[in-house]
Amino acid sequence: MEPIRSVRNTRVAAAAGLHRTRMRRRRGETLLEGPHLLEAAVAAGIPVSVVFGLPDDPHGPDLAAAGGADWVPVTETVLRHLAPTEHPRGPVAVIPIPRPSPPSRDLLAVAVRDPGNAGTLIRTAAAFELDVAVDDGAVDPWSPKVLRAGAGAHFRVAVGRSIPASWGRIATVPRGGRAPDTFGEFLDPRRRWAILVGDEAHGLASELVATADVTVSIPMERSVESLNAAVAGSLVAYELRRWRSRAGNPAAGD
Repeated sequence: MEPIRSVRNTRVAAAAGLHRTRMRRRRGETLLEGPHLLEAAVAAGIPVSVVFGLPDDPHGPDLAAAGGADWVPVTETVLRHLAPTEHPRGPVAVIPIPRPSPPSRDLLAVAVRDPGNAGTLIRTAAAFELDVAVDDGAVDPWSPKVLRAGAGAHFRVAVGRSIPASWGRIATVPRGGRAPDTFGEFLDPRRRWAILVGDEAHGLASELVATADVTVSIPMERSVESLNAAVAGSLVAYELRRWRSRAGNPAAGD
């Protein structure tokens, strides 16, 4: 099959439009790049619409077949137009965005705007057996850049938009909160808990902090103002997972 050479090609233009949040929400689709991410989506049973790649791509045709998708060879110029990275390796695929799932485990609630941090936090959630809730004002969790940073974790957690009203809330703040390694002293193991991680520049909104059941801060040198949002969220998530394991996970049937 002759590769597509024009970025104005109908299928290419439609796929490239998914770089825009508004178009992703309207169509319920997104882009993902790279063989490992596409393999994770196929393994999770995500139906793949179309896969674009260079004619000599060693993975694309087989992954397209495994996902039930069309394989569409393209030139390097077209691949760069489709991919979210500056130097794409391909392939680039179009997939439907999974419907928001209700959480069944403790949550990592993400309110960050940086795609790399958001993807890292979703990856953290998968590593520590948490689900994810993404604030409406945060970065789109299904943007191609967040998907790339998540390294396939999106397909191993429930990604939703809200925290159940009955769940406890743990607000992460730079200073003045309890140390997360003391969770056993104040968390009720009969409840599910959500860790709230705020925006990199401004932290959590004051009203979220005020309505939280508890605030936590990671002990550190006073000369350091704060930690990166993904690092802080990951440390607190690790301690929540450790506490839940020691508590015997009595909330597992909730």
